[in-house]
Amino acid sequence: MKITQHSLEQQQGATLLVALIFLVVLTVAGITAARFATNEERMASSNQFRNTAFQLAQTEIRSQMAFFGNQANRGQLQTAIDIPLDKNDPEVDTTLRQRFNDIRPFEKLDPLTSAPGLVQDNKLRSMGKLDCAAYGEGYSFDAYTCQQYELKARSTIADSAYSDQTQGFVFFNLK
Repeated sequence: MKITQHSLEQQQGATLLVALIFLVVLTVAGITAARFATNEERMASSNQFRNTAFQLAQTEIRSQMAFFGNQANRGQLQTAIDIPLDKNDPEVDTTLRQRFNDIRPFEKLDPLTSAPGLVQDNKLRSMGKLDCAAYGEGYSFDAYTCQQYELKARSTIADSAYSDQTQGFVFFNLK
């Protein structure tokens, strides 16, 4: 094949133009891939913070339950019973009010667990008395008084990820 001066003049710059277009396409693909990687890293980090907040809230609930298991620390349970009823409490919806007629407002509890960047918000409230004898005939449940409680723990990490956990429990006392 014979290349003439005329055909070379017609092709001047075509290779450069194709290379520049290819370079622009590769740059756009690279930027898009970097953005996807950054978003995936943020999602993974957010998921990790949420999971850590969940675990810390569960740990706080277990710590509070163990705290109330000690005879010397049961004063807060009595305080939760002694709080006056508030029929207009916005944290008690009508279905709870119908189910528990003696439900009390929340009392703030001091946190028992700590970590850097962690904010704990704990609350306890009395849900009223429970008929212990209804749990079974032939048992000694009628020798006890039963009180229902609700314990809420909210763990917030670094002012972003948080987890709200609630645990109900019944406390048995001898009559």
